[in-house]
Amino acid sequence: MPTLHLLPRRLAVALLTLGLLGAPGALGRLAVPAEEIGNRLTEMSGTGLKFADCEQRLQTLETMLGRAGYVSRRSHLGADAVMTALWYHPQRHTSVVAFSGWQAADNAFSAKELDGEVRWNELLATP
Repeated sequence: MPTLHLLPRRLAVALLTLGLLGAPGALGRLAVPAEEIGNRLTEMSGTGLKFADCEQRLQTLETMLGRAGYVSRRSHLGADAVMTALWYHPQRHTSVVAFSGWQAADNAFSAKELDGEVRWNELLATP
């Protein structure tokens, strides 16, 4: 008999779990539609930024792209105090590249969506 009492509870938990996993925007995660990513990237660009501004924009970008299905490929802080970050979307075959100043003040931030897969060695300076 104890099994009959647990069945409704287990069923309710299973239904709730399926509902949350299957619902678009589950748990407040709102994905940015693919066609809006380019516009959002343009809005995020700026100059004369403080370090905290650039850091916050990179975090926002990481969250937005993760929700849109992008996978972080790599990030690198160069000797020139510029953070370079790269994401790729395997289904859409697009890449996003971001450059962000990493000094106390007077930084620039820019990000661009590109067709195809951008490889890390394409971003490195050649002698």
